[in-house]
Amino acid sequence: MAERSQPFEAETILAALRRWVEIETPTGDVENMARLLDVVAADFAPLGASLERIPGREGMGDHLLVRLPWGSGPGILSVCHLDTVCPPGSVAMRRDGDRFHGPGIADMKAGGHLAFKAAEHLAGLVHQPKMPLTILYTSDEEIGSPTSRGIIERLARESRYALIAEPARRDEVITFRKGRAKYRLDVEGREAHAGSAHANGRSAISEIARQIVELDKLTDYATGTTINVGEIGGGTTPNVVAGHAFCTIDARFSTTGAGAMIENAISSVRPIGCDVTITASGEIEKPCLERTAAGLMLFGLARSIAHEQGIGLIETSSGGGSDGNFTSAVGTPTLDGLGAIGNEWHSPNEYIVVSALPRRAELLKRMFTDLE
Repeated sequence: MAERSQPFEAETILAALRRWVEIETPTGDVENMARLLDVVAADFAPLGASLERIPGREGMGDHLLVRLPWGSGPGILSVCHLDTVCPPGSVAMRRDGDRFHGPGIADMKAGGHLAFKAAEHLAGLVHQPKMPLTILYTSDEEIGSPTSRGIIERLARESRYALIAEPARRDEVITFRKGRAKYRLDVEGREAHAGSAHANGRSAISEIARQIVELDKLTDYATGTTINVGEIGGGTTPNVVAGHAFCTIDARFSTTGAGAMIENAISSVRPIGCDVTITASGEIEKPCLERTAAGLMLFGLARSIAHEQGIGLIETSSGGGSDGNFTSAVGTPTLDGLGAIGNEWHSPNEYIVVSALPRRAELLKRMFTDLE
């Protein structure tokens, strides 16, 4: 039985969380991200944590690596992003009964703060956990983690488990996330007058249309593979055969093998029409967070902890990615969706459920203590 500490209190958590949310940090706002990381570091400092500020690059903010002062050997990694999506000022902070609205409050500042609150409670125990706890706060998850991915993967390989405090819509956790890839096709044809020299032209738009028909054939709902051509463009004026055209592609897949199939199909694309060239660019941005036996073991522990609180915790899946996709792909058992309960993230109505904050903090704290 884990050592007991004072229970979490919803309004206390919310008051402290608001300090993090009030500093708006859309991806790429280096100055405000620095201000927020100063606050986060100051919160952790009294716990005796080792704090490492990892300088930002490529126009992104810094990252903050926090190592709590207990345990030895491979431990637990929690990855929490602090960047948000909505433009500053577009989401009003407000209370509506049991809901509190704010920019990025659910996705995922509340989850990052719950990880802090859990660590704060553990730091006050006489008998602290045996497993080390590392928390990484990142600044670029909402655009695919381009500058933090390598750090996440390195830390995950050094860790025994990864717990990701992304938001949940109810009492649930996430055991599976689809992988995601983004691509672009560029076609070069031959311009010609559409009236007097149409036969001399080679329409890049016609070629991109033929390619899209073939791409659509890769969608397989039975296996969870989807291809979405979300943007097309090309040509100059109606009376000129189009010399250039392009399309952008979003691909989602449920297994590593399906991702490899899509990658091979798009990277090896060839012209269908005559006298045109086609170039493919892009890559798999996030591999799958696959539903594995190790992940289900973590879910089983989380469910038993929730049961002690009288909560029926369920597992769910998501078509969207998170940094948990990276930790899982390198082989580290991963459980996601451990953050605050809320909904409507990435919108002006994003909110968390205030009364659920204590039980989600308790769930994280017990996962940190009970894993071995």
